[in-house]
Amino acid sequence: MKIKLLLLLSVIALVLGIRIAPARTAEEITIHLPIVLSPMTAAYGHASITSYDGPQTCVACHQAEAEEMHGSVHYQMSGATPNVPNIDGEAGKNNSAFNTYCGTIETSRWATCAGCHAGYGQRPQPDPTTDQLNNIDCLMCHQDDYARTAAGPYEEVTAVDGDGNPRTIQVPIEDENGFFYMPNAAKMNITPLEAAQTVHATTRTTCLRCHAGASGSDGGKRGDISSITANPPLSSDVHMSPQGQDFTCAQCHDAGNHLVRGRGLDLRPNDVAERFSCEHCHTEQPHGDYDPNRGDRRDVHAARVACQSCHIPTFAKDMSTEMERDWLNPFYSPSACSGQGGWKPEEIRESNVIPTYEWFDGASEVYALGQIPTQNADGEYALGVPLGDVASAGAKLYPMKEHRSISALHDATGQLIPHSTFTFFTTGDYDLAVQEGMVQAGMTGSYTIVPIHTFQTINHGVEVAQNALECGDCHGDRDFTGGPPRMDLQTDLGYGLKDSAAQVCTQCHNYETSEGFTPTHQKHVQEEQYDCSWCHTFSRPERGLTAP
Repeated sequence: MKIKLLLLLSVIALVLGIRIAPARTAEEITIHLPIVLSPMTAAYGHASITSYDGPQTCVACHQAEAEEMHGSVHYQMSGATPNVPNIDGEAGKNNSAFNTYCGTIETSRWATCAGCHAGYGQRPQPDPTTDQLNNIDCLMCHQDDYARTAAGPYEEVTAVDGDGNPRTIQVPIEDENGFFYMPNAAKMNITPLEAAQTVHATTRTTCLRCHAGASGSDGGKRGDISSITANPPLSSDVHMSPQGQDFTCAQCHDAGNHLVRGRGLDLRPNDVAERFSCEHCHTEQPHGDYDPNRGDRRDVHAARVACQSCHIPTFAKDMSTEMERDWLNPFYSPSACSGQGGWKPEEIRESNVIPTYEWFDGASEVYALGQIPTQNADGEYALGVPLGDVASAGAKLYPMKEHRSISALHDATGQLIPHSTFTFFTTGDYDLAVQEGMVQAGMTGSYTIVPIHTFQTINHGVEVAQNALECGDCHGDRDFTGGPPRMDLQTDLGYGLKDSAAQVCTQCHNYETSEGFTPTHQKHVQEEQYDCSWCHTFSRPERGLTAP
């Protein structure tokens, strides 16, 4: 009888596209629906659900998927760092992540930053125990209409309001494992049961539930995504606009097995080590005009200039983005702390920002607490720096957002202090937040307020082809539009001569007054086919030119 039951289930599974996990006994049959749900399998596997008791309802049938998710950066908030050479091993929640926006979660309540976490309130742990798998909140990613709130029990915490008056706010009681969420039916258009019965593949809306509001405000952090990205106009993003390709986030970022490809340079861990770029879908010579003897060809540029540099002329097009954060100038926001009111740092925002352009080879140095940060040329402490230069193999010029803030530098160690964002939210007092952070981190002594800085790659917001940058936008001598160049190729990006013009010229002939970049380049490269290294500190061997 048991064998017949197994055969029957196998036939049903084959017809409906259902995967049956290996069972140790006939009584341990577990059915797993595919992640990308067709209407037929969705109805078969979910419409028959009679009660929703939290994530365990999902995991009862989707244990294999829960195990995949458990090992991901999205759940663990930690992972391997193959592209961050200044961090050995894993980084993230358990390895002192710190950024220019929110600081760190290390010295705050877990509930302060857990709102976007795919967990159900408990802290992620490395072992996929039953409790850990039942902590994976599947509806966060698979239900547009889902909302949640912290479950009790609660405690009252002293706070200060915008008039300086003492008050209290309600927060969940946490233990060493965290707390618990529950569905917030009052903010849902459907019941929690209906939410479970109508789950679907991830959408732009589910992804943007967290990513649009990263750093605490819509569009604030990344600069190239916001709530508008859920339904962007064609002028904003040709890939995700319903009038364009209508892509979901997963169509580019899904690496399989609940893992994600791609990483902003200011992030530490990767789900997969593979570098994700436009060439994943497009060819390396997408324009069809490659000519190794013609430096003005678009496909020659594509070898060293990322597609984004020409095809994303500006960012923060539909929603302003935060460019600077000042913790010393707080303001009281009635919507903070889950609508109970709280303090936020001043956000200096801009719209239609022209990017900064930097070399990037896919690797970056990203600060971790406990390290001594380095300073850039402007004296700012650098928290995220792209690696690569004009001579690096695989490096290309990428558009970047620059974000600035302040932090407290521990005078005795030279390390940044993990201030408590929770203390700041409830008091608006950055000095108090720093002191609380020092206590929790075991630090004592004096500190100095210092400027901090990070670069961030701009990857979303590709515009229609006719909006791409023209030659004169970057090359001053080819300025056909009358606008100033966006970048200083010689001074900032490594295209200067390797010595004085007289020294460079007399390698081959008497010194001659330059006729400008275009005629000089045409004569020496296009006609004589000399490699760049005759005049510069780098070579372009892929073009097959004559080296010194």
